[in-house]
Amino acid sequence: MDDKFWEKINTYGENGEFDKIVREIKKLPEDKLDIEIINVLGRSYMNLGDYENALDTYLSYIGKDKEDVTNADIWLYSECGWLCNEVGDYEQGLKYLQEAEKLGRDDEWLNTEMGQCLGRLERAEEGIVRLKKSLKLIETEAPENINEKIFINSEIGYLYGFLENSDEALKYFYIAKDLGRNDDWIYMHLWFNLERSKGKEEALKYFENEVKANDKNAIVWASLGQIYMNFFENYKESEKAFKKAFGLSGDGLYLYNRGIALRMLERYEEAVEVLLQSRKISVQEGDVTDGEDLELVRCYIALKDKENAEKYLEFAKEGIENVPEEHADEFENTLKELEDLIAKIY
Repeated sequence: MDDKFWEKINTYGENGEFDKIVREIKKLPEDKLDIEIINVLGRSYMNLGDYENALDTYLSYIGKDKEDVTNADIWLYSECGWLCNEVGDYEQGLKYLQEAEKLGRDDEWLNTEMGQCLGRLERAEEGIVRLKKSLKLIETEAPENINEKIFINSEIGYLYGFLENSDEALKYFYIAKDLGRNDDWIYMHLWFNLERSKGKEEALKYFENEVKANDKNAIVWASLGQIYMNFFENYKESEKAFKKAFGLSGDGLYLYNRGIALRMLERYEEAVEVLLQSRKISVQEGDVTDGEDLELVRCYIALKDKENAEKYLEFAKEGIENVPEEHADEFENTLKELEDLIAKIY
C-alpha cells in the first residue's frame, strides 16, 4: 500500500477512530491484503471491543500470506490464542496456541501464554511445567525483562497455591516480591499460603515484620489492615493500619476501610467523618459510592439519625445498576434490611 494510505490509517489510529480504519481496510480488494494490514484490522476490531470480528479476521487469513506463510500463520494462531484467552475462552485459546507450536514456535511468550491458559483450565501441573520452561527461556531471550519474570513467578506461585502446595507457592511469591511486585494481589496470596503453611499467628508475624521493615509502603500497611479486620476481627489495629496506609498514599479505598473499622468499633461520629471524606474522593475520581453509602446508612442508624440514614439509602439504591449481576440479589436484600431498620427509628 502507498504512503498516502498508511498516513490516513495512522491518523485515524492516533485519533482513536478505529471504526474508520475498519471501513478503509474493508474497501480493499482481497489481493491487496497482507499480514501488516490484517494486523491493523484485527487490532482495530479489538479496540472497538469487537473480539468476534477480530478473531474472524485472523482466521480468514491463515494460509494466505504470499511472502512467508509459515511465520504469518504462527503469528495468526498466536494472536487467536491470546485473543481467546483475553475473553476467557481458554479451551479454544489453547488449541490455537498448540497450532502455533506445531508450526515451530517455542519461545518464552508461547510457553507463558500456554502455561497461564492451562492454569485457568485447572490443569495446574501442566501449566507449571510450561511456566518453568518460560523462566529458562527468558534468561536467554530477554533477561532484562523484570516485569515478565515477575508475572511468570507469580503465576507459578498461584498454581502451586491452587494445588495446596504452599511451600512451593511461597518460594515463587517471594521471588516475585523480591523482583519488585508490590500490590494487594501478592500480599494476599502470601497471606493465604503462609496461613495454610505456618498458621494464622505466624502469618500475622510476617506482615507485622514487613511493616516494620517497610514503614513507608502503603500497600503493606493496607494488607495488614485487611488481615486484622477479616481474619482476626481486631478492628482497633485494623483502623490504625488503614489510617497509616491512607496517610502514605491518599488512596480513598484505605479511607473507606478505615471507616468500616471505626464503625465496627462503634465510633460512629468518626466513621461518618471518614466515610464522607472517602465518598468525596470516590466522586472526584468518578468511582461508585455504593460502599460508602451503605456504611453511612449503618452509622446513621446507630446514631438514630433517620433523615441522613434515608438520604444515603436513596443514594445506595441509585447505585444498584453498578452492582454485578451475581451480587444484585444480595445487594437488594441488604437495602431491604437497612430500610426496615430505618423504619424502627423514632
